[in-house]
Amino acid sequence: MATITDVSKRAGVSRSTVSRVVAGNGYVSEANRKAIEAAIAELGYRPNTLAQALRSNRSNVIGAVFVDVGTPYFANMTYGVQRAIRPAGKSLMVSSGFADQDEEARAIIELIDRSCDGLILYLEHPMRNDVAEMLRRADVPVVSIGHKPSPVSRGQVMLDNYGGARAAMRHLLERDHRQIVYLSGQAEFGDTIARRDGMIAALAEYGMDMSDIHVVAGEFHQRFGYAATLELLDEDRAFTAICAGDDDIAGGVLLALRERGVRVPDDISVIGFDDAFHAQHMWPPLTTVRQCMDALGEAAGNLLLTLLAEPETDRLKTVVNTELVVRSSVAAPAMHREGA
Repeated sequence: MATITDVSKRAGVSRSTVSRVVAGNGYVSEANRKAIEAAIAELGYRPNTLAQALRSNRSNVIGAVFVDVGTPYFANMTYGVQRAIRPAGKSLMVSSGFADQDEEARAIIELIDRSCDGLILYLEHPMRNDVAEMLRRADVPVVSIGHKPSPVSRGQVMLDNYGGARAAMRHLLERDHRQIVYLSGQAEFGDTIARRDGMIAALAEYGMDMSDIHVVAGEFHQRFGYAATLELLDEDRAFTAICAGDDDIAGGVLLALRERGVRVPDDISVIGFDDAFHAQHMWPPLTTVRQCMDALGEAAGNLLLTLLAEPETDRLKTVVNTELVVRSSVAAPAMHREGA
């Protein structure tokens, strides 16, 4: 395996000059830089990252804890983080917390033990006190994603769940829907709470409140949307629209309605939240609220880089906007169309 000494001999420069090029620090003439880069390519030299970390007291690794990295939602968030930190020479180590406080704690401790330079956290539960104290002692900068930052976070990235849910409910109300079912995700999740607040605001504009619609809480999963919709149909509940907590739930709703011969949007309108990849490929194409998960991840990555470069900076906060995407799954209730 080639060493830095081999590179310096091949390029005809000192070891310190090679080190400056590899580290990206200090002045090196253009001629020497080209000679060193050519020698590195010819010899297949790779710097010893562990040795560099020991010298600089930086591992150049960013740690992230998300709910479940196996889902497209958090995979896109991971992509956004990586897009932000790669140009800065940082690598990414990701773990899942599975919306469980102890699993979240375990994931954070593992990343602390691996000497990550900073952490990006998307947690569904308050951070355990012992873990918060570990982070304080380790002096690791933390950026939180979501409405409830950890007690040690110096940066926060929020999605405008409130505005997105308000726009979705308003879209239904503007089309004269009043018999509305809301199939939410887990009621205790921060996103769910913020979306509920947005819906409350939209309903208030029409002299209504949450008691005027039917709310069923479940999981952010297709099986919940499917089972809940079948139950609504079996109990002969009167409704003209379903507002789904996310596009996975909406997928289950559409499947159940199709199985029962209920036409969308002729008989029932359906609106989702996320604008996941499959939303535009559902039938009919799903009206939904677009949230760019990669933008959330990228914003979190950029905040963390700022904290690493400027340790004394004040607390940072970024809000990522949402957007209503109108497709074909929402129409006015049949009674209003027939009366027009």
